[in-house]
Amino acid sequence: MIKTVCYLSDSVEHNTMDELKILYEKAKENNRVNNITGVLIYKDRNFLQVLEGEEHPVDQTFKRIKKDKRHKNIFEIINSEIEERIFEDYNFGFTIVNNNEELKNLYQYLDWLKEADSSHANKVVRMVENFVSSK
Repeated sequence: MIKTVCYLSDSVEHNTMDELKILYEKAKENNRVNNITGVLIYKDRNFLQVLEGEEHPVDQTFKRIKKDKRHKNIFEIINSEIEERIFEDYNFGFTIVNNNEELKNLYQYLDWLKEADSSHANKVVRMVENFVSSK
């Protein structure tokens, strides 16, 4: 069974670009080993992350995230089965939304996702759009 978990959290620290790159590389490697796809977005000291994969690895990864002291106020948005991966071709991307070019690249990907015939994909797209357009 393929599962997706999407959550929002606050960053405990004010992350520098170097710290974010290290965090992303570690997450990307862990997710590659566990065959988890998804996206990690950072904006204004907040994270939005989507995890997709087999149920057990996704559940274990999210359990570790909830215990990670770099996050606070973790709010689970989606935790459900999906028919197929939404971010399969995104190779666990990481987006730091702090300029118009990064926002444009993310929206191009979201536009591509909107073409998917999946209510879960569309729900995730709407959440990501709301997250990056807020504040």
